[in-house]
Amino acid sequence: MKISIITTNYNTDKYLEDTIRSVLSQKGDFELEYIITDGGSTDNSLNIIKKYKDRLKYISEKDKGQSDGINKGLKMATGDIVAFLNADDLYTEGALDRVVTYFKENPDCMWLTGYCRIINDNDKEIKTYVTRYKNSKLRKFTFEQLLIENCISQPATFWRRKLLDEVGYIDESLHYSMDQDLWARFAKKYRLHLIKEYIACFRFTPDTKTGSSVEKTLRESRVIAEKYSESNALLFRQSISNLKRVLIYKSNQLVGKIKHI
Repeated sequence: MKISIITTNYNTDKYLEDTIRSVLSQKGDFELEYIITDGGSTDNSLNIIKKYKDRLKYISEKDKGQSDGINKGLKMATGDIVAFLNADDLYTEGALDRVVTYFKENPDCMWLTGYCRIINDNDKEIKTYVTRYKNSKLRKFTFEQLLIENCISQPATFWRRKLLDEVGYIDESLHYSMDQDLWARFAKKYRLHLIKEYIACFRFTPDTKTGSSVEKTLRESRVIAEKYSESNALLFRQSISNLKRVLIYKSNQLVGKIKHI
């Protein structure tokens, strides 16, 4: 079985090599295709990518943003299984072997996710309470819950490439919650399978896209909820959830500033 991993990158040379190594170091009974779509970086990214040019495919050209970059990679992919991993996130040792094995043993599985740790810029695990909360939500996953609060960690999510022929590619009008929109389209057609193991690490720092754009992410999440549901009760619960998440993030920012005084 062949698995294709897509990484989009734009001026993320600080973490990019660790991400590349976490992919290329994966071992198991599978064929690996690794594709990097670079948006025309001006930092050291291309030099890093070219170090591994014999073991991956890459393009570097101006794009319309991350969603466009992901779609370019997905359209290049030839694997049976596909996923995208951001240029600052990581796979755990043996992750791809566990994923491929699960798909082989469960032919009815069209998409799956696993547990995902949150790490800081020094690879130290942080926000363990968030991880425990998301894991508990995954164990009782529903489509409605996905619209209220996305508990699926993108770095730990994989799907059969042919599923894209059924539901389409990333919505390029979305720049922050595009994964949630894709999961919604998957979940409307097929059950989400769960590997109850840690298979990825999501990097959260103030200067990463997610860390610096929480409110923008939640605004797009609202658009997605309204797209897939007309339930006023669900939309109200989503509003409360979004408010809670903004307050938690802002309180964490305040604590961080106080610690530096």
